[in-house]
Amino acid sequence: MTNPASPLISLCVPTFNRGRYLASLLEGVVVQMAAFPHPYEIVISDNACTDDTPAVVGRFLDRLPIRYIRHPEGIGCYPNVIFAMTQARGRYMMYLADDDCILGESLAEAVAEMEADPAVVITYAPWMLFDLVGQQPQGQFYNVPHDLRIERGEQAEFLGHILRHHIFPEIYIARTEVMKRLMPRVNDIAFYAFSQAADYLQQGAVLIRQKPFYVAITRYFADETRSQVGNGEVEIAWDRYRGGLEYMMARAGAAIGAEERAGLHLRIQHLIAVRMSVAIRLRHAQGKDPLDVHTLAMRLKGMGYEHLLPVPMQVLASQATLHFLLQDAALNRGMERLVCVGPLDAGARDYLKKHAVRPVDFVGAAPRAMKDALLFVSDRIEDFEPSVEEQQERNLHIVRERDLCDRFGLVPA
Repeated sequence: MTNPASPLISLCVPTFNRGRYLASLLEGVVVQMAAFPHPYEIVISDNACTDDTPAVVGRFLDRLPIRYIRHPEGIGCYPNVIFAMTQARGRYMMYLADDDCILGESLAEAVAEMEADPAVVITYAPWMLFDLVGQQPQGQFYNVPHDLRIERGEQAEFLGHILRHHIFPEIYIARTEVMKRLMPRVNDIAFYAFSQAADYLQQGAVLIRQKPFYVAITRYFADETRSQVGNGEVEIAWDRYRGGLEYMMARAGAAIGAEERAGLHLRIQHLIAVRMSVAIRLRHAQGKDPLDVHTLAMRLKGMGYEHLLPVPMQVLASQATLHFLLQDAALNRGMERLVCVGPLDAGARDYLKKHAVRPVDFVGAAPRAMKDALLFVSDRIEDFEPSVEEQQERNLHIVRERDLCDRFGLVPA
């Protein structure tokens, strides 16, 4: 298909070694854009793919208005996203992940709204979630009660909507000339979606639509699990989220008084706490490092939001305690086995058996001839206190139940 000389909108697709997903995306675009009333282009930026991506693109060149750009060497994930966006020739541009999809009719409506309102420089919208394997919709990411229009420079109002509705302004249609003028970039200090949204609002009005025009695919193929940048970010990016929201406050400047600023800080704290609780839920469900999960839970507790924990603190502390006993390098260096001395509840015994990387023994009394062992001694065992010399001679590491419980704030059962 011939590329239009003057596309109205550019769909910018950065990709790297996702040929299978890209093929599915492009098939979806063929269907969704069949009745699209305006000329458009698809800009595919190939980040030096080593899979069949070039062949996949080739199969669609006569079906879609594709402009294919291939880098000779990888330039990195976010630089490739930015590069794809800067190649847009349309009056409008939008980022489209190589493993998601669009809703053509709704996208056309959003473009028409921007055409009719030149003051709007960017339109945001929530995105639908869809399980392609199960063919099941899974709701959408954030909701607004109606379309929201924020006038140029009204940063406090914009931030208020963000915090009230937990809006993550990641899916959008922007005026290409404004995007190129702003030169958006990504860093680790402030979440790009918040900081860039504030930058756009300095250039013109912002519209937040109630109706989605984008679909995020949660499961694509039954036989494959893909990694997604966004999925990883939700487990670690809470401090970047805070940075982005603080950036928005900075854009508001003197328009925010001291009392209002203090209130916004509290509301930011609450949004961050909610995102941290999501991170804890995901990490716990995926069996991630219990020490990290416990530390994150302690942060949430310290912020005053223990009630948001998706798993009781006692459970997280217990798992962290047992994981530390099994995995801590200093405790286990030179040890050939773990010996649990004294009573231990059934749940703890099962956890240790399941996760141990070396033999585990459970004994009722203190062993006398043991060597090269880490001994976890119950508080109910009081007559076992080998001398330092004996511990060194037999290469024993001794950990008392009360010390380990204190270490993780665990209340013994």
